[in-house]
Amino acid sequence: MDQEFLILHFQQQDVKAYEKLYNMYCNSIAGVINNIVKDNDVTQEITQDVFIKAWNNSASYSSKKGPFFHLVA
Repeated sequence: MDQEFLILHFQQQDVKAYEKLYNMYCNSIAGVINNIVKDNDVTQEITQDVFIKAWNNSASYSSKKGPFFHLVA
């Protein structure tokens, strides 16, 4: 599925789009976070927080601000 399509549906609070984006990016984001905190439990908690924040602020996303991954990470 096209990323722009997923992001559009994510912005419309589509749970399936959220799940697909989460699955696409969670490992990469968790890797970045784990390099900083060096604790797997904390990494997982922060990763979930990042995605919840992205979900809660999804309407404000604009590709003009940068790629989706950079804004989530």
